[in-house]
Amino acid sequence: MGIPLVHHYIYIIAASPSLALFSQIMALNLLHFADLHLGVENYGRIDPSTGLHSRVRDFAASLATAFDFAIEEEVDLVLFAGDMYKTCDPTPTHQREFALQLHRLQEARIPIVLIVGNHDAPVAFGKATSIDIFSDLQLAGTYVVRRPEILRVETANGPVQIAGLPWPTRNILRTHDEYRELPQEEITAAIQEICAAQIDEFARQLDPAVPAVLAGHLAAVDAVFSGSERTAIIGHDPLLLTSTLANPSYDYIALGHIHKYQDLNRGQHPPVVYSGSLERIDFGEEKEDKGFCLVNIEDAPDMPRGRATTFEFVPVPARRFTTIRLQVGEGEDATERIVAACADIDLTNAVVRVLYDLPAGYAVPVDLQQVRQALAAAYHIASIQPRFATVERQRRAEITEDLGLGDALDRYIDNSADLQEHRQELKNYALQLERELDLGEAAEGNDV
Repeated sequence: MGIPLVHHYIYIIAASPSLALFSQIMALNLLHFADLHLGVENYGRIDPSTGLHSRVRDFAASLATAFDFAIEEEVDLVLFAGDMYKTCDPTPTHQREFALQLHRLQEARIPIVLIVGNHDAPVAFGKATSIDIFSDLQLAGTYVVRRPEILRVETANGPVQIAGLPWPTRNILRTHDEYRELPQEEITAAIQEICAAQIDEFARQLDPAVPAVLAGHLAAVDAVFSGSERTAIIGHDPLLLTSTLANPSYDYIALGHIHKYQDLNRGQHPPVVYSGSLERIDFGEEKEDKGFCLVNIEDAPDMPRGRATTFEFVPVPARRFTTIRLQVGEGEDATERIVAACADIDLTNAVVRVLYDLPAGYAVPVDLQQVRQALAAAYHIASIQPRFATVERQRRAEITEDLGLGDALDRYIDNSADLQEHRQELKNYALQLERELDLGEAAEGNDV
């Protein structure tokens, strides 16, 4: 396809069944992706020729790239680790965009497992998730995991076990009497314990002769979050330890929920991988590669368990986000500086924002029309935003009633820069006035 493959790792299984099992294990190729978020419509516009928001086309194009790869490389299974749509109530248009791509997999006879993510799950207990429809239609080779379960999926190159963990919703837990009245923090802790126990229980149920993948939409303690994800996740989501996820009974851990691609167990078995999102959501993801993972689990007769796992991160041509940052100095023309900065960067088809720092008191207006002309090659101009340098205000000296006149006057002068040079003269007048007041009070006392 001409798509570069990067970040290649090899992991060895560390257990030892009999050699009789080797003949049952065949090389398997899995495509792991997550966090599609179809329906995100920020930083774009309506395309008058199609009636679609231009960003919907971006997300659909990245999905098509992933499925192009799956079909051309004849992968054995596509594994989606959650968050198909932006919300749990996608529009028919957004559903159609995914259904069109799913149909292509159906025609290629490539099975797909869909894990329910937090954006797919409804808030109200009992309602269908946004991806349940693909299970209800009973499409061949299409599996939706909305409850923890182990699937045995038959592929062109043999079976594979998928231990599926959908997003652990609090609403389901609160339907049980023992959890109904617990505060939020204790519910979160309970979910963490339940998920950890479920991963171990799945591991005990696995057939060691068949490749096994743990697929979940979960947050891990050691994950590096993208931009605003950190404030959205920390303190709210259940967090699992990498050591909990990296159970050696699995050949590969396929995760969704965090938008940044990363392997939390790098160089060790099993790989614990967030494939990341297929498209950039906002500027917090500006510098991140976007794509999916191609996973290979194959015979390795010389290895203890007879299997080795490799995976490769495959980038997709996601929409670029570019920030132009500059500082305008004293006496410089802000418009000229911004236009020059725009000329130095390739802005073609990028979502662009301009952040420029101005010196305190800068009053010359920026020619926004000229700046927009300099940004003409951009796909979308997100913002042209000035940031003014703050003037450091000297902390005012406190004046209290118990201060003497001299000390109070000193502090008053300290708070008034224009009086500094007249300090001594003012203090002389003040002392003279104080003496005259004292003399006046004494004279009045003598007259009584």
